[in-house]
Amino acid sequence: MFNLFRGRRVRPRKFSYEPRFYDPTKDDRLKRRMRAARPRVRPKSNQPAFIAVGLGLLLALYLYLHIDSIVERVAAFSSFFFGG
Repeated sequence: MFNLFRGRRVRPRKFSYEPRFYDPTKDDRLKRRMRAARPRVRPKSNQPAFIAVGLGLLLALYLYLHIDSIVERVAAFSSFFFGG
């Protein structure tokens, strides 16, 4: 019943651009200039990650060599709060 009153659906017209003046040499020059004006992106280095890994290894070595003094300090610090 409701389909009788709808009618045909109107669709929007598609956009089509036809240039009046086209110069292929000018277009090529513009493309080359745009390609040259694009900023060069340097590949990222792994230096920050390498430094972080090195510092992590140094920290692990320090903890391994001084674990006994660290445990003593933590025990003394905890006895201050919890009594001992």
